[in-house]
Amino acid sequence: MSAAASNGRFAGRTALVTGATRHTGLAIAEAFVREGARVFLNGRNPDAVAREAARLRQQYGGEVIGAVADLSRQEDIDAMFALVESQGGRLDVLVNNAVDQALGYSFIETPRDWLEAVFSVNVFGTFACSQGAARIMLRQGSGAIVNLGSNTAVRALRNRSAYVASKGAIEALTRAMAVELAPSGIRVNLLVAGYIRTTRWDHLAPGVAERRRANMPCGLEATGAEIAESVLFLASDAARPINGASLIADGGATAQLYPADADK
Repeated sequence: MSAAASNGRFAGRTALVTGATRHTGLAIAEAFVREGARVFLNGRNPDAVAREAARLRQQYGGEVIGAVADLSRQEDIDAMFALVESQGGRLDVLVNNAVDQALGYSFIETPRDWLEAVFSVNVFGTFACSQGAARIMLRQGSGAIVNLGSNTAVRALRNRSAYVASKGAIEALTRAMAVELAPSGIRVNLLVAGYIRTTRWDHLAPGVAERRRANMPCGLEATGAEIAESVLFLASDAARPINGASLIADGGATAQLYPADADK
């Protein structure tokens, strides 16, 4: 481990990040490793998990353990937490990042099995992973859970009703978990994201990125690294009094009634 990591905010602590083989999840896992944490890196593709865990170990010298699990499957989640137990049985932070983006259907066309598949990862996966983490954290008397939310829970997208509904459920679940777990020393908070720059932005039609930026008072989408910093704050000792809260990191998009060009 590098000298910087050994003195980092999470030195001596253990974190589990779900959906961490690419995009925002990988940025979050990398930030925890950089800050000295021992990290369980989750994904459902064994090759991707092994590749990214090896890269982070080589780059930062820390301990990164691959945790392969499909979060739509309870048996996979149970096996993942059995792995955590077998590797020392301590967990200080859970980041519920894994998500099914639910692209493809309008509301009226959405079949029940599609809705169930989206909720299986986004809601039930978050619920079950949080249960697994909380059982460990209850023994310790401490822990932090950060759920990745979306401003679509309060500002709906068209043709993404399953995703929107799942993010609304996660927001409500965060409050319920926070109230029940706080007396045992476990904090639960929500990081509410808006537009995040990923490789998908490289394939947008001409003008789409510019129009998206015009939707935000700040005029610029977040990077994965910026979202990771907000997640680390919520998981850190600096956020000790914060519980059951939603930290909005969307460039001011939900603070406005209309984008600027509609006010002219």
